[in-house]
Amino acid sequence: MKRTSLAAGIVLALAILAVSWGAILVRFCGSAPLVVAFYRLALATALLVPLALVPAVAAPALPSAASARLVFLAGLFLALHFGAWISSLSYTTVASSVVLVASQPLFSALFSGRILGEEAPARLYLGAVLALAGTAIIMGGDSVRSGGHLKGDLLALAGAAAGSGYFILGRRLRREMPFFRYLLFVDGTAALLLGLAALASGESLAVPRGDLPWLFLMAAGPTLVGHGSFIWAVRRMKVFYANLAAFGEPILASVYAFFLLGEPLRPTWCVGGALVLGGIFLALPGRARAPLESPAGPEASPPGGRRA
Repeated sequence: MKRTSLAAGIVLALAILAVSWGAILVRFCGSAPLVVAFYRLALATALLVPLALVPAVAAPALPSAASARLVFLAGLFLALHFGAWISSLSYTTVASSVVLVASQPLFSALFSGRILGEEAPARLYLGAVLALAGTAIIMGGDSVRSGGHLKGDLLALAGAAAGSGYFILGRRLRREMPFFRYLLFVDGTAALLLGLAALASGESLAVPRGDLPWLFLMAAGPTLVGHGSFIWAVRRMKVFYANLAAFGEPILASVYAFFLLGEPLRPTWCVGGALVLGGIFLALPGRARAPLESPAGPEASPPGGRRA
């Protein structure tokens, strides 16, 4: 048991390390946000296809008609999530973007009460109020700097809300579809929608050669290694511990941005970010009530966990 817990902890640390590079890799790319989002999911889908040939993995049979509709909706929410969040990085800082999109678990918990009939505890609403106060401080500080920063903050919040829609639909679909089959169909749908959106907005899907390494790293690292590691770990440890990963990405990504991109951590971000992360921590389910298993969300989100 101790050996299993140690292995799960190591894999969870690997997941946090992988997903925390997502925003930095986006910044390294020169392509338009929708194009970056398209390739992130298209390449991840391509990497998932060979898994269908592994005997231990179920073949990707087509979902039923009812499930197909939910797959499309989940893919739409996932496309909106990545499209909005990656676009936010063109306007605001990495630190503001990642801490605001980390509020996704709060949206999931609030919406799932109405959609899935899951009763939300009082601490959830208290945590949401605390996180909302932190969001207001971050956005207030960014609005003083420029209107563009505020637009980026709003896009990050839109990405969090869309991610919660994907997460809620994913809970339903994961009851019927194996993990890799679910990822293959939903990621593929999202990639298709993002590609069409990029073309409709006048963007070309041709990317500079220099972007290709970053796009492959984004698909293989934050998307597949990060996502897959979260799912592996959450089946072997209490979800409460996996939920603590919600704190990992904003902190690590902000540190990376400080050293690699020269983005300062302003006082308003430090105060607001502490309130947002504190609100998420307060809203997390208690250890005694946390189940041992959970369906996936964006970027490997366990219930109440972080965004992918």
